[in-house]
This record gives sequence, C-alpha cells and structure tokens, in this order.
Amino acid sequence: LDPALREYTRVIISEADRLTNLLDSMLGPGRAPAKQLINVHEILERVYHLLRSEAPEGVTVDRDYDPSLPPLTVDPNHIIQAMLNLGRNAIQALSGGNIPSPRLVLRTRAVCNASVGAKRHRLVASIQFEDNGPGVLSEIRDTIFYPLVSGRADGTGLGLGIAQDLVSRHGGLIEFDSAPGRTIFVIFLPMDSQ
Repeated sequence: LDPALREYTRVIISEADRLTNLLDSMLGPGRAPAKQLINVHEILERVYHLLRSEAPEGVTVDRDYDPSLPPLTVDPNHIIQAMLNLGRNAIQALSGGNIPSPRLVLRTRAVCNASVGAKRHRLVASIQFEDNGPGVLSEIRDTIFYPLVSGRADGTGLGLGIAQDLVSRHGGLIEFDSAPGRTIFVIFLPMDSQ
C-alpha cells in the first residue's frame, strides 16, 4: 500500500525483466541486438536512478546531459547493462577510501568527426562516466577490458569486458582516461550509421 514501496517493486520487476532479456540475447547463438530508436537520456535516467539508490551515503551522483543529442538505434537492455557496469565500478572506486566529496557525473555529448576503432564517423554519441576517485591501477591499464582482470580483491573482472562486448555489438567502443582524482570512462556510439 505504501507508494514508495510500490515504486521500488516496479523497479525490481523491470530490472528482472531486463536482465532476463539481456541473458536471452547474450546466450542465444549469434543473435543480433534487438535495436530500437530510443532517446539515450531515457535509458541513462534509469541508470542514474539505479546508481543513486545503490550509492553509499556521501557519494553524489550527478548528471550533465546534452539535450541536443538525437535518438539512437540501440538495444536498450545491452546499453543499460554496459552503463550500469561502468557506473557501479565508479561507485565502488569512490566507496573505497578517503575521497573528499566523492562524486560520479553521468554526461552526454555529441562528437563530430570522430574515430571509433578504425572507422571514422560524422557524428558519435559520447556517454561519459566521470569520477573523482583514486584512478585505475597502472598495472591493469592495458588489460582492464580482459575477462577476470580486476583492481579489487573482491571483483570478478567481468563487468568491463561485458560492457565492451555489449557496446561493440552496436559498432561502438569504450575508452578510458585515468589519473588520481579523475577517471573517465566513455561509451562511443556511432550515430551517422543509425
């Protein structure tokens, strides 16, 4: 009967359905993503609310969206999972130490004339996850997207590899830049081929 609990129940059911669809699409033999035209901010808002509810007290999750970004043709289940993996990694990094004012910013931008892998695109969506945490360990920088590579003792090392695979199924890629006090992971998704 409590409206707040009803909202949480709706989120739980929605996430269970999304994960079921994600597993079906990933485990099926060579299935292509179930792409649809969608406003990237719609799915990023969903990720934002999930991350905010999971973030420990004291960790701020902010957003900085470019409203001019056109809709993308993506599989929302795939892109939501990739975004959640990046956001959860950032929150875990922010939760692990003496970081003054720990903060994660979800940001979108349009990038003109950008290369994604070896291919040049007229227009690319840039979906950024920037935190002010300790940064990526130097010894894992070159292998961070490989399976079973983790900077945390309790990490599985699967999140970034899965995220990169899901994004690459859309012709995109994930890159990062990291230093103590500023780490940014960016999902690049081509918009001109959509």
